[in-house]
Amino acid sequence: MSWNEWRSHDLEAQFNPRTAVGVDVATASLDLWATESKARKVELTGRFDLPYGAHKLMRFDLHLGAANKPIIINIHGGYWRALDKADVNHHMADLAKTGFGLVNMNYPLCPEVSLTQIIEHLNHGVEEVLKRLDDAEHQQPIILMGHSAGAHIALHLSNHSNLKDRLVGVVGLSGIYETELVRELSVNDDVRLTGAEAKRWNCLTHMPLLGPAYYIAVGGGEPSGWIDQSWVMASALCQRGDPTEFHVCGGLHHFNLVDCISDGAQQDGKRLHECCLLYTSPSPRD
Repeated sequence: MSWNEWRSHDLEAQFNPRTAVGVDVATASLDLWATESKARKVELTGRFDLPYGAHKLMRFDLHLGAANKPIIINIHGGYWRALDKADVNHHMADLAKTGFGLVNMNYPLCPEVSLTQIIEHLNHGVEEVLKRLDDAEHQQPIILMGHSAGAHIALHLSNHSNLKDRLVGVVGLSGIYETELVRELSVNDDVRLTGAEAKRWNCLTHMPLLGPAYYIAVGGGEPSGWIDQSWVMASALCQRGDPTEFHVCGGLHHFNLVDCISDGAQQDGKRLHECCLLYTSPSPRD
């Protein structure tokens, strides 16, 4: 159901993941990410901090994988206002074990920039990524992947004109898709979404590209309202006719969901890895 139907509940508890899991769990989870990411960076053998613009956060890491495996472009979460690509190197290392090529994107954050500017910057970033891949003669199909706010961005980036002939899959992990609700939360003190901007970037009214396969997952231990975000998004994709997988993953919360689903040795991770390996060519588009 629409987020509006959750107004009688505590919206902050339903739609602010750090509040939902509790400050202590959120802090411990993100501290563990930072530690694991730093320790496992050595497992990644590509190039780090390639520029796609002048801002210090307009950078991406490029790790070329097996020639017969798709390339995953990853967008980190943080409600558009926090975190860094350097916080998820351990997730990239888990994905690399399957042979995927990997692009790990950074981007300027709110409130320094607006959500509109973030998406504009990352659209430019995609162009630079594709140029680098072409220069390296890596023409594998592409999968967009994002967690939380990164899932929202990934769905919008799917409409990039330069991706239409290469994009085979979009993975949204525990995403926020109805942006109007953000205006009701404390995070909007930093995000500063206007009504017009929130309406413009709602994934349900401005749908992602028709054609690629979609994999929408959410933690079974997340609040009902947040789970509903993924269900509503997956339902809209199915109703449009997109090939869509929807999974509620065990009792996982917003943060350990990514730990499990990135790891191909875990049940939920194995399912994702297998699906991504099946994404080999874009579907015909009208």
